[in-house]
Amino acid sequence: MSLDLYSIGSWTIFDHLLRMERLPQEGETLPLAMPIEEMEKVHFGDCSANIAAVAAKLGCRTGLGMVVGDDFVSSGYAAHLEALDVDLAGTALVPAARSGHSFNFFDAENRGFCVSHLGVAERQDDWKAPLAEIDRARALVVSEAFSPYTLAAIEHAKAASLTTAINGMVATAGDKAGRFLAACDLLFLSRGESAALMAALGCANPAGILAHGPRLVVVTGGDTGSRWFTAEGETHVPAVAAEHFVDSTGAGDSFVAASLVGWLKGWPIPVVGGFAAAVASFVVEAWGCQTNLPSFTAAADRYRAAFGKDLPS
Repeated sequence: MSLDLYSIGSWTIFDHLLRMERLPQEGETLPLAMPIEEMEKVHFGDCSANIAAVAAKLGCRTGLGMVVGDDFVSSGYAAHLEALDVDLAGTALVPAARSGHSFNFFDAENRGFCVSHLGVAERQDDWKAPLAEIDRARALVVSEAFSPYTLAAIEHAKAASLTTAINGMVATAGDKAGRFLAACDLLFLSRGESAALMAALGCANPAGILAHGPRLVVVTGGDTGSRWFTAEGETHVPAVAAEHFVDSTGAGDSFVAASLVGWLKGWPIPVVGGFAAAVASFVVEAWGCQTNLPSFTAAADRYRAAFGKDLPS
């Protein structure tokens, strides 16, 4: 079966979410400002898996490549993704190994930090990227880690004329960052990720990144919306308001997934960005990255409510 989108990258697949009113100073102890039931939960995560889950929920035929331990199955995560119809043929499951965990700390204003133990993904370069699975797709999106494993995937996809995308902190690729960017068509960055990459490349603004390979650079800004840079100029797309805010973890990944769904449908940038903003607005309404994923119909309804028009047919 052919695929629309292949998502690849290995980081941590389990998230622990810890919110407090403000971040602590050195040596300080603070209470958590969240229900204790939520503190005890372990949520399904990982940027590449988040993208695959969202895209599949939106009706996109999606495959996932990453390196995981056998807790990927025992936790129910594999079954969860299979229920969404995500193709896991390219996911490397390592028996008797443990997958990684991330601990996300954030305050009432959504400022925070994350600490991670990668588990088996720390050794992802012992495995080859699933190139045969990638060949079945129209597009590839790469998330962390930006390593030889994911570099082989995106360079293969570029050579095969797939649409290629990067999600996130490609500046962490070090001396390989230039090769990632040269193989990239669409680059998605948060404001912080954009600032780090511009500093590394010596660019004065995000448009300067275009000279290094991508034909589209998108910088997300939370409730300030997103900025889309091409050779023709910059387009600003406003955010879409959520019905209520709980947790922003995974919102950026959902934005990328929805953007790729819209891009593959051939929609213009303002529509793609508005649709992505509508999808992200659902994700922030619940704890965890994959807890409140909208259907295509629900996202289209919210897009219509926010922008006063229907999505293109």
